[in-house]
Amino acid sequence: MVKKKILVVDDEEDVARALKIRLKANGYHVVLASDSVQAFSMANKEKPNLIILDIMIPGGGGFVVAERLKQSTATHDIPIIFLTGISGGEERAYKVGASGYLMKPYHPEKLLETIHNALEINGRQPGQTVSDMMGVTF
Repeated sequence: MVKKKILVVDDEEDVARALKIRLKANGYHVVLASDSVQAFSMANKEKPNLIILDIMIPGGGGFVVAERLKQSTATHDIPIIFLTGISGGEERAYKVGASGYLMKPYHPEKLLETIHNALEINGRQPGQTVSDMMGVTF
């Protein structure tokens, strides 16, 4: 099975490294970016299956990154999960197309569940339900 690739965008090196270790331990391939410019470049170059994005990053901030990624035909389908220490941004995050919003410090199980759900939803074909994907009939 091919490992799902996750782009982690966070300017706090310790946070980014800790996320990379946790995600790799759970079977994901992880690439890192520390600012808006790197985020755009890595998203286009690496074609990640999912992006974990902080709001407070140099070069424009996470909301600007998310808006631009969602406007680009090359990256608009990539699910974005905001992982941030900024409270009160959840509504704006979902307006720019986020698949999830978690606060730091985060609960590891909740992060992994949010990632799994975002990847599962993104993996469906148009009109396909989760039960279709799993071969389950209700």
